[in-house]
Amino acid sequence: MSQPWARAIAQLGLVACIALPTPASAAWTAPLRMDSDTGQVEWVIQAEDSVCGVVEARQIRKPAKVDFDRLVDLTPEGKKIKKDRIDPDSAKGVRLMNRAKSRVRDASAIIMKRQGYDSVWKDISSKKGTYITDLTAYVEIEIKNSPRSSAPARP
Repeated sequence: MSQPWARAIAQLGLVACIALPTPASAAWTAPLRMDSDTGQVEWVIQAEDSVCGVVEARQIRKPAKVDFDRLVDLTPEGKKIKKDRIDPDSAKGVRLMNRAKSRVRDASAIIMKRQGYDSVWKDISSKKGTYITDLTAYVEIEIKNSPRSSAPARP
């Protein structure tokens, strides 16, 4: 690099690297491995495992997962079922479980949108072992910060 302009470009390149650090969100995002023929990741999913977001495998670009059962147990409704020993198959138990699941879906949707994911799943994998981010901790915080009542009061 004996040319003055080459030295200037090298210095600018170094300055650009220092001035433009990698965003924090990029440090946690693993690159997706794509099928070399189609450019798509081959997702292994079951429709019933969808919590929120897109549900067709061909539409998935940036999925996340949660421990759905654990999150349901953390809701006020899930805690009430455990504390009061309510039969989940009884009318009251079914009603409380539906409210708990709705609360988890709503909180998951908020976190999904906030963090830029296109879907949240109970169980998802790819044929090539693509890493899928677990949002359980974030959804747990959202559930704890949400209002106590997610459904209208019964008359």
